[in-house]
Formats: sequence, structure tokens, C-alpha cells
Amino acid sequence: METGKKDLRTKLCYGAGYLPDPCFYQFIATFQIVFLTGVVGLTPAAAGTISSLTIMADAVFSLFVGKWSDNLRSRFGRRRPFLLAVSFVMPLAFAMMFRTAGGSDTAKFWYYMLWGFVFWIGYAVFFVCYVALGADVATDYEDRILLNSYTRLFTLGGAVLGTALPLTAIGALTARGMEDKNAWALFAALLAALVMACSLLCWRATRGCERPVFEEPESQGLKGFLTDCRQLLTLSPYRKIIASKIASGLAYAFFTGTLIFYMQYVLQIDTRFSSVIYLLSNILSLVLLPFIAGMSLKIGKRKYMAYAEFVTAVLSVLLALTGVRSRTLLILYVVVYIFGQASFWQICNTNLYDISDLDEYRFGVRREGNIMALQSFINTCFTSLDLKILSILLTVSGFSATAAVQSETALRMLKVMFLWLPAAGALMAGVFMLLYRVNKEDFILLKEALYRRHQGMEEMTEEETARIEGMFR
Repeated sequence: METGKKDLRTKLCYGAGYLPDPCFYQFIATFQIVFLTGVVGLTPAAAGTISSLTIMADAVFSLFVGKWSDNLRSRFGRRRPFLLAVSFVMPLAFAMMFRTAGGSDTAKFWYYMLWGFVFWIGYAVFFVCYVALGADVATDYEDRILLNSYTRLFTLGGAVLGTALPLTAIGALTARGMEDKNAWALFAALLAALVMACSLLCWRATRGCERPVFEEPESQGLKGFLTDCRQLLTLSPYRKIIASKIASGLAYAFFTGTLIFYMQYVLQIDTRFSSVIYLLSNILSLVLLPFIAGMSLKIGKRKYMAYAEFVTAVLSVLLALTGVRSRTLLILYVVVYIFGQASFWQICNTNLYDISDLDEYRFGVRREGNIMALQSFINTCFTSLDLKILSILLTVSGFSATAAVQSETALRMLKVMFLWLPAAGALMAGVFMLLYRVNKEDFILLKEALYRRHQGMEEMTEEETARIEGMFR
């Protein structure tokens, strides 16, 4: 049987193509509200509305992209033509999002709303097609873990660029006499150029990696789309992976969205210290990378991910009870949080690759694009909801981004959002991963069953079939 294992160069170039996620996504998640309120001058409510509504373009458009890419038949592949297009669209929109617009508050509001929609449409195309392509770049159970581990190298490098570096670089530019708004625009433009280069490198290196598809494309109509969604959501493993990502996304949204505010108003330390925090986070994730890959290969990615989330939740609660009132405790809390997030996100997409094989076994079709699109849609809806809830909680607590000192109610709300909600997200993610039943031994049987089906050979034994079916419970 063909294992689908690829050489190191292909894995590294594929990994480089993931930079839009850590660079763009994390930059926006961490700094967009800060930029819109502190630099542009919009209210927290307006900034939260822009963030929550524009990200919905990712959710809605990803549904169309999944079906389109599954049905595309071209000599350049199904995913790669889309990836080429967004290699230009996304960087342009990102750069425009962090340019300071002039005019009234209403004009500014619609300017950032427009470019936000353009960016998130491009991001939807990128994410669905990129992750779907990974299922073809590596088809072996263990090689998928290794592929995502190499991808993680660029995720961490991009995270430094998207979270740890910005405030330091912008601060250095303003110290040399550049206006704050111009420093933000310049940094965003340079980041956009780098991401464009890496996206094109990935597009070029993955030529020929997509498996050939000879079946006629399915109907693009609403009925066919709804049928796909219904069938995919009947897959219990798929639902559990989506639920675990929603829970982990909740932890991420509230941790990153309130970190700077917590430092500034609760700990009363310079927000530039956040650059140290982000750098530490990425160094720790890099150090953990071989450990996470090794443990996932040793005990299975399902067990490892569940146990890592439980450990994170318990330690986070213990630290939350202390109140995290010093830099030392903040650093310790960040270490605990990063352990859980690094463990989850280094491995999670490999489970979606496996879902594509489970889907083929159950329904006889390969729908990597729709698998990635539907889960992206659901997760993005919840991410948008998280961001809106974040802005609502800040508003109702009386929080003001321009105030030097916050009220006691606002400070208590920041503590809940920064300490307790991420712990709850980690706990829920661990529970859903523990309920996820796909494992290496039974997955190997599933791949053999698919091979026999393709070759017209005899079916698996009843005992082996029962083990395969056990993964669907």
C-alpha cells in the first residue's frame, strides 16, 4: 500500500505555506481591537463589532470554497489554483486593515469593515484549501503527525512575527520619530510581503502532491451541499473534533484578547512586556514540539491531546485561585496555557485528515474540502461569538480602553476572562478528545479496508470490521 510519505523538503515548504495563520490570524486576534481603539480611536463596541462581523465572512465563504475545491478538475489540482489566488489577495487586504483611515468615525468604521470582509474571504479560501491539501501531502497516520510537526515550526516562527515582535518593532519605529499610525502600517506591509513569498513557495513545492481524481464532480446545488453537511455531521468522530476545537478556541480568544489589558490594568506593568510573554510562549512551543510529536506517536494523539488539556485545566484553576498577581505568576500561567495550546494545535489538524478517510469508508467519496470548510464555518461562528461576548463583557463591566485606571467591576471581569474562561475551554477540549475513538491500530485496518475496496479484493473479517466501526461510535 502507498503510504504517501513525502520528503523533508516538501514537508518544510508545505509548512511555510501556513504562515498566514500565525502571522495574520494571531496578529489580528491580538492587536486588531488594540489598534482600532488605541490608534484609530474607535470605541470598544465599534471595534468589537468590526472584529466579530468581518470574521463571519470566513465562516460563510468557507462553505462555498469547500465544495468548489472538491469539485474542481484542472491540471493544476483542486486546491492549488485557489491557494495561488489568495497568495496575493490576503496580504493586500491585511496591509490595508492596519492603515489608519481618515474621516469621520462612521467612515472609519466602514473602511475597516470592508477590508476586513476582503481579508476574511481570502482567509477562508486559504485555510480550507491549505488544510485539505495536507490530507494528500501525507496519507500515512504517523506521517501526518510529522507533517504537522514540521508545519508547527513555521507556526511558531510566524507567531513570533505576529505577536511577540509587533509592539517591539512599532515601539522602535516610533522612538526614531515615526508617527504611531505609520509605524503600524509599515510593519503590517512588511509582514504581508513575507507571507506572500512563503505562500508562493508552498504553492510551487506542492506541485504534483494532490492525488488524481477521476470521478465526475458532484452537483454544486444547495441540495447537494446540504446532503454533504448532513452526512458529515453524522460522523461522530467529526463532531467531537469540532467540539474540541470550539472549546480550545474559546480558551485562545479570551486569553489573547485580554492579556494586554490584564497586564496593564490588573498587574500595572508596561504592556511592552507582552512582547517578552509572546516570545517566551513561542520558545516554549518550539521546545515542546519534539516532545508533543514523540508522545503522540508513542501513546496515540487522542490520548495525548486529552491528557494535556486536563493537565492544563487543573493547573490553570490552581493558578487562578492565587489571583496571578505578579510577573512570576503571570509567566507560570502562560507556561501552563501554552503547554495545552501547543499540544492541541500541533496535532488537531491531523485528526481532520483522518476524518477524510473515515468519510470515504462510510460514504464512498473524498470530501476533504467540505470537511475542512464545514468545521471552519462552525468554529468561525463560535470564534465570532467569543469575540462579541468579549467586547460585551468589557462594555457591561464599565471597561474603558482610554482610562488610566479601571473600576473594580472591570478588574474583576478581566480576571474572570483571562484566568477562568481559558481553564474552562481546556477542560471541555480534553473531555471531547477523550470521547474521540480514532486510534492508530484501528485506523490502519480502515486504510487496508479502503485499499481492498479500491482493488476489488475480499472484505475484512467481521472482527476487523467491528474494530473499524468502533471508531464511529
